[in-house]
Amino acid sequence: MSGNSSAKPNANFTDFVRRITSVPHSEIKAKLDAEKAAKQVSKTSSRVSGVSSKRAT
Repeated sequence: MSGNSSAKPNANFTDFVRRITSVPHSEIKAKLDAEKAAKQVSKTSSRVSGVSSKRAT
């Protein structure tokens, strides 16, 4: 094993979890809402073109 990981094997994981939990909920929600809006725009634009994404069976 390397010298760094033998001192605190969970140090990297703990730091990672701290970074995740330090992000405010409002920031995460804003990013998700922006992605959702972008997806809705792309779905709408594909419908407008008149091309269906489903095949007729």
